[in-house]
Amino acid sequence: MQMIKLFFEYKDASKISEALLVGKNMVNKNPGNYEMFQAYVGLLFSLAEKLPSLPERKEFAGQAEIALAFFEENADLSPDIIMAINRYKQKLADAMKSIRDEEGRRADEALQEIQAGNNEQLKSLYMLKKKLAEARTRNEFEGVLQEISLTDAKIDHDYITAEQKAHYDQINKDCTACISDKMREIEHWENMSYNKKAVEAYSEAFRKFKENEGKYKNLTQLYSLVSSTLFAYDAARLFNETLIYYNHVYSYIFSKLDDNGKLDLTRLSIECERKQR
Repeated sequence: MQMIKLFFEYKDASKISEALLVGKNMVNKNPGNYEMFQAYVGLLFSLAEKLPSLPERKEFAGQAEIALAFFEENADLSPDIIMAINRYKQKLADAMKSIRDEEGRRADEALQEIQAGNNEQLKSLYMLKKKLAEARTRNEFEGVLQEISLTDAKIDHDYITAEQKAHYDQINKDCTACISDKMREIEHWENMSYNKKAVEAYSEAFRKFKENEGKYKNLTQLYSLVSSTLFAYDAARLFNETLIYYNHVYSYIFSKLDDNGKLDLTRLSIECERKQR
């Protein structure tokens, strides 16, 4: 009886690990003792029914099942003992059902949270789709694409509903079309800005050269002028109208130079670095 006393001392002191250790030991050493079995298995059922952690509840229910089977095999059976065993079997079944029901409830709750989260991310994607269509610069456009990528990554595709999937696919389709259109649009805006800058640079070169033609017969001065204006822009990105004006300015300057100057200008047209923006 010393062991059962120790068991209750630990249990009453809320030293559950120690109580379980003593309880298991006393049941194994006294396999048919109903009082000891009842004390130990009662603690196991209490833990299996009340702990917040479902894995721990399942673990203690499993230990109760083992203790019950061990007692059933070793007890001196009588009508009262058989009745008690059946009560514990029902208690075990109820505990396991309670755990399964709680697992189902928590799974449903988690699924609802996931689907609610997916709804929020889909709403964000819809707003980002509109923001993408309104982008006016490449930096703004690329920033929105980054936001879309981060938002898309938050969607749990494993638990997306059919309705959510339909909305997602439509948003994805719309974004793909918008990206293609927007890239062409931004490229056009950038080329427009690029050509405006080129025209202003050509105009500056034309004006400065006409103001002092003699100055630019010096190679250093000529390089200083054309490297930042006439030869600063990539002809592949120029509109036809811009090229016409470029040819006009180039022809004028070229015509005013002597043979060495013409050679220098030609070399500079090849060697000067072009601006990208």
